[in-house]
Amino acid sequence: MLRMLSLIILFLFFVITIFSTSYDVHLLINGKEPSFSSIGEFWFALSPTSLQISEAVVSRYVDPCSLFISLECDPLLWHPIISSFLLMPSTPTLIIISIVLFWIYRRNIERKFSNYHS
Repeated sequence: MLRMLSLIILFLFFVITIFSTSYDVHLLINGKEPSFSSIGEFWFALSPTSLQISEAVVSRYVDPCSLFISLECDPLLWHPIISSFLLMPSTPTLIIISIVLFWIYRRNIERKFSNYHS
């Protein structure tokens, strides 16, 4: 079950990586300077409302500083952490994540088969 879930996540990241690459190629063909789009720009191009809703949900309901008034701290989850991730170039970042997920998936399969044959 866990192996199937990891395969589905790997496949989703692989498909998103292909879409991100095609989006960057589309921008290049339409005359934009040759650079990678950020993850936030790519997400906004796909679904701007989901990006805004995600920010509101994380800032209001998930961030510990927003949940507990007694902490009296600035929000720390969306703006320094998630927004930094959203500023990363989409295609290289997603390629690296896909390769790492594939490596982890292959390692777990090889480990399972080596334990089975031992």
